[in-house]
Amino acid sequence: MTMLLAYDPILEKLQKHFETHGIKAAVSEERYDFEGDFLDSYLLETKGGIGNAGTLKLDNSSIDYVHVLKKQEYVKCDYAAGGHVGMGMHKHSWWMMRFFLAFPEPINLGPFNIGTITTVKKGLFHSEVESFMWNGYQKLTTLPPGLIRDNVVEQLDRDQRLQQLMTKCLLKERTILISRYSPPKESTRLKSNSKILITSKWKIQKDLFVDKNTLDMYERMAEIVKQTINNLKYHLL
Repeated sequence: MTMLLAYDPILEKLQKHFETHGIKAAVSEERYDFEGDFLDSYLLETKGGIGNAGTLKLDNSSIDYVHVLKKQEYVKCDYAAGGHVGMGMHKHSWWMMRFFLAFPEPINLGPFNIGTITTVKKGLFHSEVESFMWNGYQKLTTLPPGLIRDNVVEQLDRDQRLQQLMTKCLLKERTILISRYSPPKESTRLKSNSKILITSKWKIQKDLFVDKNTLDMYERMAEIVKQTINNLKYHLL
């Protein structure tokens, strides 16, 4: 079992943020298999790239793990106005939460991979989501359509509460991706049994602390996907 030598301080802030919304979260000191997708963020140092900032394990949620990524980019700055001395290098940082759903190990999923396409109506002072739809491979298996109820999008679209939340939250989130996930092979890290990954766009730090409606939206998505998979568990072995 591998231990995380250092996690980013933002992880403890996110832990408190989740708990203010009633979600029990613990900073994991153990390294999970999905963290092997990236280097640890502190190893990036003065280089650009994407790094692993750490993981929160959730207890009373349909989401099992929240994996935080940090992306940094160094940009050479121009001269100050009227000056003759360059302003050097400037670091830009973005953040992303990866939501993982865990299932019993024998479950095998098909090439499930969907994402939202959102149409935003721009107003003079306010914009709003006019419409959205899911695009991609919507089924959990490769069986012909209609044999079993393996179309996840049908279940997501049927939930009125989720539709309301998405209409509110997609203005900020814009694109949401849900797909099957497979951890790196022969990983020496702790098995998470993660099979589903939910992600959104890269955000600046303050936008990473999403509001209650957005958290409810992701939890509702996770709950529906989990229920759909559990209903089909004998077809997915």
